[in-house]
Amino acid sequence: MRFSELIRLLETNGFRLLREKGSIRYYAKLGHERLIRVDYHGAKEVPTGTCHAILKAAGIGVMLDLKYSLVIEATEDPEFFGFFSPDLEGFTGVGNSVEDCLYKAKWGMNDHVELLRERDLLVPPPNPAPTVLVRNAEPALAVA
Repeated sequence: MRFSELIRLLETNGFRLLREKGSIRYYAKLGHERLIRVDYHGAKEVPTGTCHAILKAAGIGVMLDLKYSLVIEATEDPEFFGFFSPDLEGFTGVGNSVEDCLYKAKWGMNDHVELLRERDLLVPPPNPAPTVLVRNAEPALAVA
């Protein structure tokens, strides 16, 4: 997850910037007894462990909260993953980690469905029991 995405997630959950000192930012939420310290990462990915620690301290659950199933495919490059939804035709994406794919898929599915509705296209019903499958990518098909 990128720094800007992490901050957006904190703010969506009611956290506000309390103090900024150099590259360090502190976030607080009314009724939440802890301060959340976030070091500025620029456009870089926030390390997965750091991201999980921040979200845990903020009390933001790690529940997947996907409306459609998702397949994440690992490639030979350990920092490149592809993903798609078998339930939501035309929905695909890429990420730098499994966690990045999950985050991008969650928000991307919402945007995809919104765009389908705007275009008066068929929106499949949400899957009542969506799954996430992580697997190795299959070799690409040759294009003639």
